[in-house]
Amino acid sequence: MTDSPRTAPEANATFAQAFNARGDETAIVEVDEPSQQVVLFQLSGQPFALPGQAVSEILKGDTPVYFVPGLPDSTEGVIHLRGQIESLITLQPLLGLAPSQTDGMMLVVKGAGIRSAVRIDQLQDVCELPISALKTPPDTLPSALHPYVSALWQSDDTQRATALLDPDALLQAYLQGLG
Repeated sequence: MTDSPRTAPEANATFAQAFNARGDETAIVEVDEPSQQVVLFQLSGQPFALPGQAVSEILKGDTPVYFVPGLPDSTEGVIHLRGQIESLITLQPLLGLAPSQTDGMMLVVKGAGIRSAVRIDQLQDVCELPISALKTPPDTLPSALHPYVSALWQSDDTQRATALLDPDALLQAYLQGLG
């Protein structure tokens, strides 16, 4: 079995002629890369994300919050959500971040066997990220963040990395009274 030789394009051939002369030996193959849905948000001016399957709802920041005496500082209060009472927690004390001065929005997050609303400053996007774009967090990550960050993602070289938070680790720490 012999391959038929391809003719080399002439020196004065146009790009289109050279492209057409190459034949159909090279085909473009689309590969379905595994991806993960994420909810991107800002918290104390820093970019974070949560896995999409952990976020069941996104609520406006003006949802009424009811103060309950004796709760830890990380619990802002409770909200009434379609007949259910949900705690509203702030992640800044747990993650070692400065408190926010905005009402922002709320994400209803499931993890560690519980469900709770989490206050965020600003919702950025809900999108699909290729699994290959998620990188292992480096050892240089601040120690307050290290137990709660499962991966880092950077969209390009000019933007800061986004920390993908582990909802189970966050809510387990909340249950243990950390933060």
